[in-house]
Amino acid sequence: MLEILGITTTFFAIIALGAFTKYIGLFDEKSSQTFSNFAFYIALPPMIITSIMANPVKGLINFDYIVRFEIATLIIFILSYTVAKFIFKLKSNENSVFALNATYSNYGYIGIPLVILLFGQKAIVPAALILVFDIAFVLALVAVFSNDIKNKSAFLNLIIALKSILKNPVIISCVIGLLLSLYDLNLGKLPKETLNILSGAAVPTALFAIGIIIVSKSVEKAFSELIFISFIKLFIHPLLVFLLFVFWSTDELKMLDKMWIQVAIIFSCLPVAATVFPISQYYRAYVLKTSSAIIITTIISIVTIPIVLLLVSIEKISNFI
Repeated sequence: MLEILGITTTFFAIIALGAFTKYIGLFDEKSSQTFSNFAFYIALPPMIITSIMANPVKGLINFDYIVRFEIATLIIFILSYTVAKFIFKLKSNENSVFALNATYSNYGYIGIPLVILLFGQKAIVPAALILVFDIAFVLALVAVFSNDIKNKSAFLNLIIALKSILKNPVIISCVIGLLLSLYDLNLGKLPKETLNILSGAAVPTALFAIGIIIVSKSVEKAFSELIFISFIKLFIHPLLVFLLFVFWSTDELKMLDKMWIQVAIIFSCLPVAATVFPISQYYRAYVLKTSSAIIITTIISIVTIPIVLLLVSIEKISNFI
């Protein structure tokens, strides 16, 4: 328990440090974009590649594992889309972007650094599988639901979403790492050392950037919508993942290390991803409220993530998993 609290305290302390430097004027909003770009495009990909290569993945690509997680994603997305349309009475593409807020976790900046700190480099394999398949699936859902299915532009949006997936550096690095590990390819000493040095900057830079962003953005006064997104994203999503894995298990899932299930639950309890904001800008829908959802869920997750970590580490629950 103390070890988990120590890790999460350190984790969120770096976010707080970033927020403090913005508050005293040492860095501004443009600085957060610079830090974010460095972490997302330069430091995180090497960390992912080296972590995957350090863990052999042959025979570990478990489709039962991926399917369970994506079923949870689909349920949360459709539920949120329905609530947005019929209860909050949002218009047009706002419904799908609202659902995206309730579904898309902050894997790159928080998820991967967190599970590596908790479980070591072995956690990167299940993390990479979830990241690749879930981001592709979620962006495809947004593209399809953003227009009437009869409208040809729905298909065009799907193509655009798929193109954005192919350009995502985190997904690209996951695929490269998986391929290198599958085929036992060696990068050589110099490239490997270079990647290792860059990897060390990934976690602190990403967390520091989040802290600056939190102070830089203002919160929209759409309290009922933000409360719903926060509740679904931080509480219902991880609970649903837990239930799907525990009560709909298979022989293949039972063969996995319980750490895989813990990673899935942790990944589902993360706050809204920062990358949802540019997606909302692309669809020109729910833009200001998306930035608010990112801020609110990130702040609340300072409390909820340690709680989830403690729950999945309790011996009785851990054995149940």
